[in-house]
Amino acid sequence: MHESLSLRFRLNLMIVLTMLAILGLGTLFAIHNARRSVAEEIDSTVNLALQLIEIGLSENRSSADSLGNWFSQLNRLDKTRHLRIEVRQTSNPADGRTFGQPQVEPTLIDLAARRNQHTAKVPGWFAWAVRPGSIVAEKRVETAGNDAMSILIEANPEDEIAEAWSEAIGFLILIAVLAATIYALVHITVGRALRCVDVILDGLEDIERGDYGRRLPGFSLPEFNRISQAFNHMASTLEKARDDNRALTQQSLAIQEEERRYLAQELHDELGQSLSAIKIMAASLRKRDGRPQDNDALERIMAICDRLFGVVRGMMRRLRPLMLDELGLIASLEDLIESWRSRNPGVNLHFECDDNIEERAGTAKIHLFRIVQECLTNIVKHAEADSVQIELRIKENEEIEQHARSWIQLRIGDNGRGFDSNQPRRGFGLLGIRERVASLGGQFQLRTKPGEGVSLEVCVPCGDVFP
Repeated sequence: MHESLSLRFRLNLMIVLTMLAILGLGTLFAIHNARRSVAEEIDSTVNLALQLIEIGLSENRSSADSLGNWFSQLNRLDKTRHLRIEVRQTSNPADGRTFGQPQVEPTLIDLAARRNQHTAKVPGWFAWAVRPGSIVAEKRVETAGNDAMSILIEANPEDEIAEAWSEAIGFLILIAVLAATIYALVHITVGRALRCVDVILDGLEDIERGDYGRRLPGFSLPEFNRISQAFNHMASTLEKARDDNRALTQQSLAIQEEERRYLAQELHDELGQSLSAIKIMAASLRKRDGRPQDNDALERIMAICDRLFGVVRGMMRRLRPLMLDELGLIASLEDLIESWRSRNPGVNLHFECDDNIEERAGTAKIHLFRIVQECLTNIVKHAEADSVQIELRIKENEEIEQHARSWIQLRIGDNGRGFDSNQPRRGFGLLGIRERVASLGGQFQLRTKPGEGVSLEVCVPCGDVFP
């Protein structure tokens, strides 16, 4: 799974996760500070209210009237936020004094209610996260006649929570903007670097396919620019080595074919003529009235000469098809195929060839002949096939290896047992075909699987001049 993810995707995922982590930590930090600020503000307000009540009580405790007036003046605290004040009066029924307050009835003075109606809406999760625990303070006031006043002061944090939300949302927006900015900068920088990586990977893939003419452009980043220079140097070296190898292979093949031609010519001229002379002399020495044992010996000499003639012709055909120089490629292939059919009568071989192959093949004739010869030899040795197809076609203006020109296409296939092309093989037949095609600047393609036969396709340029 991880191998299928690209580097670009992984880096983007890491950056996004990092930015989300920063935003999450910023949110936790803002909630922590807001909770502490709300708690401190509420606690300070409650303490302030208690101090004000203490001062008021100390100044108005002398008489019930003044104390009643002071209770009525509690409304002056309506400028103080965060408070919810409840005044309870417990009176002695025997005295009948109420201090102007209902008996055993609570009086609720919600000093922040009017402002809370205009408080901005706060998300429930934020209010839950920053709301402090309940803060309630109670002040009991003993009055004359065994009456008692109970003043309950309860913290009401709604306004402070609203302010904390306003501050937190600004902080979170700032964090989000910074995170988005950092992500954009990192994404642009990484994307710029990865574009260079993509170009380098494309170049390496071309090198893997054998296109050593590929060159990388210069990059603005110094590290990638050094990679580009090293890549171009490597590609130039490989291209030069390939061209040298092709030249050496062509020279080696030319020398090899010349030696084969010379040996075939020597076998034809010297050994062939010598065998013919021996046979003629043996035939002239045979007499009708001669001794039977002498005539039998002469007959055996003539039979040996005939057998050697067949061996020599086979050797000459393998060394150098003289018919190729005299009658051309198609005639030589047909002769090779007929000879192969005679030796392998159980195999159905189908041969097709375009009419204009002869004049378009040029110096590739001998190479095409050798490829067919090698493939037929491999089929006999390894394929165990009962059907073989050979096709020679002309592909006009086909683009292969970025060169638009005419090509000769040779296809050879069988329905044999096939093999695993990824496994090493001991023979050099296919390797020799590949090197021969590469020396001509052509294309070699092999498709095979165990039990599915072998399909070989070769494309070589038309004409006498090869790169």
